[in-house]
Amino acid sequence: MILSKDRSQNPKAQPRRAAFRGDIQGLRAIAVGIVVLYHFWPKQLPGGFIGVDIFFVISGFLITSHLLSKPPRTFRDIGTFWMRRVKRLLPASFLVIIFSLLGVRLLAPETLWQDWGLQSIAATFYFQNWFLATSKVDYLAEADAPSPFQHFWSLSVEEQFYLVWPILIALLLFLAVRYGFKAKKFALIGIGLVVALSLAYSIYWTATDAGSAYFSTLTRGWEFGIGALVAAFGERAYGAKKDGISLLAAWVGLAALVLSALTFTGQMAFPGYIALLPVLGTALILLAHSTHKYSPNIVLENGLMRFFGDNSYAIYLWHWPLMVLIPFAIDEFHLPQKISVLALTVLLSVLTQKLVEVRFRKFMDASKILSAPKFLVAGSAIVAILAAGFYNMSTVEIQKSQDIGASVQEVKTEVGEDCLGPAALGASCKENPKDGKELKTLAPEPIVVKEDKPELYDGDCFISQKTDFQDKPVCSYGDGKKKVALVGNSHAAQWLPALEPLAKKNNWKIDAYVANSCAIMGEPQEFDSTEKSDGCAELGDWVSGEIEKKDYDLVISSNRLSVPITGKTLESSEAPSKSAYEKILTRWEKTGAEIAVIRDTPWPGESLKNVPDCVAENLEDPSHCSGKKSDWVPSDPQADAVKSLDNRNIVSVDMNDQFCKDDRCYGVVGGIIAYWDHSHLSRTFASFLSDPLGQRLAKAVDNDSLFSASK
Repeated sequence: MILSKDRSQNPKAQPRRAAFRGDIQGLRAIAVGIVVLYHFWPKQLPGGFIGVDIFFVISGFLITSHLLSKPPRTFRDIGTFWMRRVKRLLPASFLVIIFSLLGVRLLAPETLWQDWGLQSIAATFYFQNWFLATSKVDYLAEADAPSPFQHFWSLSVEEQFYLVWPILIALLLFLAVRYGFKAKKFALIGIGLVVALSLAYSIYWTATDAGSAYFSTLTRGWEFGIGALVAAFGERAYGAKKDGISLLAAWVGLAALVLSALTFTGQMAFPGYIALLPVLGTALILLAHSTHKYSPNIVLENGLMRFFGDNSYAIYLWHWPLMVLIPFAIDEFHLPQKISVLALTVLLSVLTQKLVEVRFRKFMDASKILSAPKFLVAGSAIVAILAAGFYNMSTVEIQKSQDIGASVQEVKTEVGEDCLGPAALGASCKENPKDGKELKTLAPEPIVVKEDKPELYDGDCFISQKTDFQDKPVCSYGDGKKKVALVGNSHAAQWLPALEPLAKKNNWKIDAYVANSCAIMGEPQEFDSTEKSDGCAELGDWVSGEIEKKDYDLVISSNRLSVPITGKTLESSEAPSKSAYEKILTRWEKTGAEIAVIRDTPWPGESLKNVPDCVAENLEDPSHCSGKKSDWVPSDPQADAVKSLDNRNIVSVDMNDQFCKDDRCYGVVGGIIAYWDHSHLSRTFASFLSDPLGQRLAKAVDNDSLFSASK
């Protein structure tokens, strides 16, 4: 037993069925509408993601209202509550997951199958939010294509709430009965405590690590709790009212939602305290429950809003996988195509709502064979088997394609030594198959190249955002007597496969001072927390101190400016970054070390999200994965600083002609896929650059003792 059957609580009294609230359906319509519009046109509605927060508040209100009016008294009651959720939510959810898996298999390139297979499993068992929080907020995952299952993160948070909340409410009501407190007042205090703790944690964790905080159930729990507080205040508080105060409160609440949707941006640290505006705005509308003739019900309760509110769950389920998958099947995805996808979303949603959400639920209610528990087990098993088979299929493909050396040899046999890799851009390659067009083989194969990363990425050698750049591991490569420091962010780390052969040839030992996304220059960059910004800025002093202490012979540095200087845009960050590099490069040069800056490599920028995915889609013509040099070659404040310093001991090396020829830069060069994501060199391609890099460094650095083997 969970609750005592104290007759003073009148357990036989039947709770009065709550009156239908059209304004809630209107709020659901607003929530799903702004989420969908945000996904299709993020620049036009930058804060549309707050639709999820509206849903959370509504869920907290409705579920708590139900639990307080008909409290669970036994574990059986809690099980019954859970099974109602199963019948209400899972049939449509499983349907969309199955169709999405089929769409992935038919439309998406094989480079995405493994990751998306994993995410389909996470979606099936409603832990997608934790999957994203732990694996998709890292800088090195920024180029990963969004999966058709990604939107299940919010549904996962909701399901986790549904799992825990009835137990909490039952426990609060049990304690109230046990110790003689008034049940709803005690529940109000308990819910208030949960809200306070979750909100405090949300503010703290959002300031510390906004990426993972965004997906966490613990940082979102207070949003459900705010809705629950409205319910716990009781129907006297949120009952229908026609007075002026309620009218004003309802309009203020709606204005808060509109303001949030129009002014919030994805760059804000969210949820944290910022989420209070849309959350309290939603709660204010629920609490006001204004039925005044001039209330927001003019907007919220019309037929169109009722239609979208009734179909909101199915619309949310269908819109995202359609938006992700359909562009794989068509050449363009602009306004006409987006309107067509939206129309298809509405059509599928109406069919799903009528045939699955309603009729299938009634069928389960009437069926003696297919009960909710049996459906839960059977449905989960079917989807999990499909997803696991899908994941295994992609894993087998990766294993079959794993021999990179063999694939390089196949390309070499086909194109010849003079046209292999970056040599394809040179004068000795007459036929010049620079973009891999019509080649039978590419190396590494697209499904393999995503894991063809330099060793530095796989080990614990990055100074990471996750520790606010406070942990400072330094990994060493080679055992020579000449000391070399490799300094920068991931665009310095990508050069390790080219530098290791040089270390062996020239008797070097390389110490790697590389940070995850932080351009090491001593200026604060605008990360999602003050701690990260300060930690990144402090790296300049720390690295400089290490260089001064360890008496390096050569410092090699390269950086991508991917995070702007605090308070500036990326474009306006270039001038202060150049000044910062001038100071720090001069400081390093004063130690007596030779300083060499490798100019940042070309990368597709906004024109191409992920090179391996593009190549997998265009195996017959990888030229689709190339672009204009003006789009691909980035500015580089560090290289500009070298030029302005004009110091013979501080030099720069430009390797961009190994990627670009004339006005074109290539994702596949001479049959070799140059990138393992959108901007980082594959280990295989970087290894092809060892000799030309060594020759250029030797020519630029006036020190024969460092490059005796390369002269």
